[in-house]
Amino acid sequence: MASFLEDLDELTLRCRDEKARLYIREAVASYRVGAFRSAIVGAWIAVCFDLIEKLRELALAGDKEAEIHVRDLETTRRTGDLSRALKFERELLNLAKDKFELLSPLEFVDLERLQADRNRCAHPSLTADEQAYSPSAELARLHIHSAVTHLLQHPPVQGKYALDRLRAEIDSDYFPTNPLDAKIAFLSGPLRRPRESLVRNLVVLLLKALLKEKPDFKRRARLVAALHATQLLQPEQFARAVVGVVSAIFRSVPDQDIHSQVDLLKTMPGIWVYLDMDVQKRVQNYVYELPSGQIEDISALLRLEFLRNQARQRLRRVTRKEINDSLFFDLHEELAAWMIEQYLSSNSFDDANEWARQLAIYTSDFTPDQIRSIIRGAGRNSQVVGSFQLESLLNNIKTKNKISAEEFDRLREESGL
Repeated sequence: MASFLEDLDELTLRCRDEKARLYIREAVASYRVGAFRSAIVGAWIAVCFDLIEKLRELALAGDKEAEIHVRDLETTRRTGDLSRALKFERELLNLAKDKFELLSPLEFVDLERLQADRNRCAHPSLTADEQAYSPSAELARLHIHSAVTHLLQHPPVQGKYALDRLRAEIDSDYFPTNPLDAKIAFLSGPLRRPRESLVRNLVVLLLKALLKEKPDFKRRARLVAALHATQLLQPEQFARAVVGVVSAIFRSVPDQDIHSQVDLLKTMPGIWVYLDMDVQKRVQNYVYELPSGQIEDISALLRLEFLRNQARQRLRRVTRKEINDSLFFDLHEELAAWMIEQYLSSNSFDDANEWARQLAIYTSDFTPDQIRSIIRGAGRNSQVVGSFQLESLLNNIKTKNKISAEEFDRLREESGL
């Protein structure tokens, strides 16, 4: 049976900082020979070195609070002030949790236990007379595991500073709009090995920006790319974050802005499964009653399985005016078939001319079978045959070479055109 215990050598390799890795390696070596007190002391020293290096990295990155503490450390080292050094060590975990959010409250508790056990191991005055403190192997292994998984494997940006850094990256005009490129951009940052809270906070930030802030086209593309990249980098944490917040954020969007939800689902359809049923129903009702100003979304909605039925029902009620007022369509085959059907069933020359102008815009998107349907059907409707735009439409179709010139001419002849 496979062991559920993590391999200690693999834990050692996860450490980012070389000094911390050295001390954890010594702690592991002590553990393996039964020197459990030494293992716990080594794990605590690794934690101290790692936190100090994280403060230095944050200071180099421009964190003013970190700069203050790094200067204090340098002063302590230069003056050899032992009491000041001990005070810093005692307050180190609180500093990491409260000032820099490098530790969650639960992680802080685990490492605080490590600090207390280290004191028992290293200071005989803290133990009872004639009784040496003798930690168990399980306790030593737990502390090594906690040191690495809670702290040593993570970069020094896991709290508000990390979120602010990610926000600044995404807001840059030079952040990628392609999810794969965005993933590469995130690889060297805090999302490489993030805490659960960081992923959740980033997902909330991105969803709120997409659904409630009405970003312009370029910013929206960056936000969507960042959301995709987060999912690619940390799929399990992303899923847990989304399922916990997305329905609540969707509910907070007012009716007049529901189209922002549709825009998000068009680009990230996988989010649908995380929505509660009442939220799904609200979006489906919106699509069924899709406003005229959003009718150009109909093709994209027909491609979404979970909104296709509502989109089809809305398509049956689309008017020619709504088509004329729309800027442009990404032509889905069902929309193309519907437009062709409307053209071929025109009840007047005016209708036929208007629909012919619309079809001429999309002739490059028609399939060969749809081209054949237009030519054959046109000959059966006198309003189409007598319309001014028919010849222009047929010439437009012929130039697209969707069918051979010989077949095109034969179909025209057979249809009496």
